[in-house]
Amino acid sequence: MKKTIIAIIVVATVILVLWVAARFTHTFETYVLSTSAMEPTYKQGSMLMASRFKKPDYNALICFKQPDKTVWVFRCIAKEGDVVELKDAKVYVNGKQLDEPYTYNEYYITTRQLDSIRGYINQYKYVVRLLNDSLHTIVLTANEVKEYHLNLRQFTLTKGATSQGIYGEFNVMKYNEDNLGPIKVPKNSYFLLGDNRHNAMDSRYLGFITTDDVVSTVIN
Repeated sequence: MKKTIIAIIVVATVILVLWVAARFTHTFETYVLSTSAMEPTYKQGSMLMASRFKKPDYNALICFKQPDKTVWVFRCIAKEGDVVELKDAKVYVNGKQLDEPYTYNEYYITTRQLDSIRGYINQYKYVVRLLNDSLHTIVLTANEVKEYHLNLRQFTLTKGATSQGIYGEFNVMKYNEDNLGPIKVPKNSYFLLGDNRHNAMDSRYLGFITTDDVVSTVIN
């Protein structure tokens, strides 16, 4: 009985040491998303598994550290040498538009159209913003717009309009969250975006993320 207890303690100690070492070196790490910036792909509160052994690549979710030591997670859109441009919220890399039907974007929607999908709004808790008595905006994916048979115009900031908090150099160039660039990604850097495009403090606000700031890449 005594030997069994000792064996259990030894095994538990080894597991604990390996777990602490894995977390400290980012060999294997878990993160809980504290914001809705990666919705609808991952909901706020979702747990992500990541490892420093997975190479950051296009479309991967990259975990990087902030000056206050917190770790943020966004999608890799472009790497060093790539040219990125946002035109009316559509993303282009090296002149080619990315196909991103999974991202959240804002659309103009009338009260009548809202009423036609009221059940889905209540079920999925879509974000709706009132503009006037008959017009609103709603946050949906392109796939959801098609699924609900809606004919909607996407809401975007006009070119030259200001975005509060936009990254300093981008602000000087009169860029905003929906119209930015073309810009070339510097050496040893990444351009990252959140999937919830009008609710993500990503590279449009932080600037380029350097390889020194990257701690791991999501594996689930």
